[in-house]
Amino acid sequence: MSINHGIGGGLPRRSFLKSVSGGLTGGLLATGGMTSPLWAQALAQSDASLKIVKVEPHLLTGIRGYGPWLFVRVETAEGIVGWGEGTNFPGVQPIATAVGNLRAAVIGESAWDIEKLWNKMYRYMYYNGMGGIVLAAISAIDIALYDIVGKKLGVPVYKLLGGQVHEKLRIYANGWNEGIPKTPEAYTVRTKELVAKGYTGCKFDPFSKTPMNREVTQADLRNAVAQVKAIREAGGPDFDIAIDVHARWNTKSAIEIIRALEPYRLFFYEEAVPPENIAAMVEVQRSVNVPLATGERIFSRHGFRELLERQAVRIIQPDIARTGGITEFKKIAAMADTYYIPVAPHNPNGPICTIASIHACISIPNFLILEFFEPDEAVFREIVTGGLRRDQEAVYPITAPGLGVNITDDFLKKYKFDERKTEEMEMRTFNTVK
Repeated sequence: MSINHGIGGGLPRRSFLKSVSGGLTGGLLATGGMTSPLWAQALAQSDASLKIVKVEPHLLTGIRGYGPWLFVRVETAEGIVGWGEGTNFPGVQPIATAVGNLRAAVIGESAWDIEKLWNKMYRYMYYNGMGGIVLAAISAIDIALYDIVGKKLGVPVYKLLGGQVHEKLRIYANGWNEGIPKTPEAYTVRTKELVAKGYTGCKFDPFSKTPMNREVTQADLRNAVAQVKAIREAGGPDFDIAIDVHARWNTKSAIEIIRALEPYRLFFYEEAVPPENIAAMVEVQRSVNVPLATGERIFSRHGFRELLERQAVRIIQPDIARTGGITEFKKIAAMADTYYIPVAPHNPNGPICTIASIHACISIPNFLILEFFEPDEAVFREIVTGGLRRDQEAVYPITAPGLGVNITDDFLKKYKFDERKTEEMEMRTFNTVK
C-alpha cells in the first residue's frame, strides 16, 4: 500500500515503539502484527516526522438553528493537516481560548505520540478543573492527531483503533420535530414520515421549560404522555422511542414521569436527573422499568468510573467532542463493556464529531446506536471524501485516510462564525428555567 503523504527514511524498531502511541500500537498489532503492511509502513517513518507546528481553533456557525461548531486544525512540519472538533454549548468561545492555551503543550511534539500528548494536555490544564471547557479543547486536538496519523499511513482512523468490529452502525433520528408544533397530531404525521423513509427510531424532548424547583406539573406530564402515545401508535410496535429531558427534573418528578411513560416501551430515557448526584440516578434506575442513559455532561473516564461502578444507568452516552476525544472514548467504552453496558454516543454537535464517532464506534464491541441529525446531510456531502454512506437505518465505515474529511478555506468562509445569531440560538435553546 502506498503512502500518499509524508517522507521516506528508515526507523529502527526500538525508536518507533518509543514514538508511537499505545492506542496506535494496539491497532497496528491488531491488523496482523509485525508482518502486516501497515506495520511495515509505520516502521519506515523517520523520527522527525509528524512534528506539530500549528494548532488553530476555528469558530463556526452551523446549519441547525445557528448552533456553533468549534473545529481545530493541527498541522505538521511536512504539511499534513488534521481536523478535530470540540463543540459544546452554550458558549464555544472559552473552548477556543483553551485550545490556544494547549498550544504550548503540543507544538514541537510528534503527532505519533497520541497517548503521551493526551496526558500532557490533561495535566497541563489540570488546575483549571477537568470539566467541559478543558476536556472539549483536549478532545478537538486529540481527534485531529488521529486524523494526521491516519493520513500519514494512508488508512482510515478506525483501523488505528483495532479495526472494524461492525459492518454498519444503527442510527436514530434527532432534530426530526424541529419547526412543527409539539402536539400529538403533528407528531403523528411526522412519525409516519420517518417510518416511510426507513428510520427505525427517534429521540425527542416532550417538555419545553424547566421550573425553578424541578417539579413537573400534571398538565405538562399529560402533554408529554400524549406526545409519546401518538408516536408509539404512528410508529408501530417495533419503532424505538428515546426520550431526552435534559436533566430538568428532581428525583421525585423523574420517577413520576418515567412511570407514566412505561406503557409505551421507551428505548431509553436520557438524563433523568442532573449528573452531579450519581446516587439520585441510582435511585431512579432502581425505581423504574425503563433503561436510563446519560453521559453528555460527564467528562473523561474518571467521570464515568463511579457511574459504571454503581451501575446507575443501563446505557452510557459519552460525547467524543467533549469527554476527551477518541483516546478517552475508547477507554470509556472498554470500561463500560466490563459492566455489560452498551454505548450510544451523544452526538448533536458538528459534522467532525459525527465522523469521529463513526470511526470509534466501528471499533468497539458494545456499540448500541448513534444519534443522527438528517439536516446535516448537506454538510457531509461537502466535507466527507467520497460522501457519507448511509441509509435511514445505518451509517457505514468511512474508508478514506484519516477521518476522511476535507475542510477547505471556502467551507470556513461559508460557515463563518456569527456571534449574534449563535447567541440568540443559545438563549432560546438553553435559557429554559421559568
